[in-house]
Amino acid sequence: MKDIETKLACFKLRAEGKSLAAIADTVGVRRQTVANWLNEHEEEVRNLKAIEIDALREACWMTEQARIERLSARLEQITAELDKRDFSDVTTAKLMELELETRAELATEFGKFHIRSEDELKAQKASRTNAPDPKYYPAGTTLLLEPETSGNGRNRSRGAD
Repeated sequence: MKDIETKLACFKLRAEGKSLAAIADTVGVRRQTVANWLNEHEEEVRNLKAIEIDALREACWMTEQARIERLSARLEQITAELDKRDFSDVTTAKLMELELETRAELATEFGKFHIRSEDELKAQKASRTNAPDPKYYPAGTTLLLEPETSGNGRNRSRGAD
């Protein structure tokens, strides 16, 4: 049996999106062994994947924050320039167009974030915890409370096709 570091390396590589073959080659075990370990420790692998995604999300959030700051500074400059001008100048129309475009772009950035109420958070948490386990019910599976009857009179579930 391989040591714990080898298994952890497999889990980390899988969380990074590596294929079974690539993992097997990297750690020096058979692909089936890697598959068995990953199935046996699915929750740990899923948790490592969530950590990887969280790190990526944080990097993207910083990028979004930088974009918002840049757009805000641009909007301040445009607004300051508009405040200096009267509205009889032709370029003012273009400047107002830029202001509207910048405001729309800024609104799009801020629209991505939604603060939820306590009730919304509870409902969201309940829907997450009451959802069927995707391990047993893959995407597209319809869950029925009562089995359907096939043409020969036998009962069958739609998800068991």
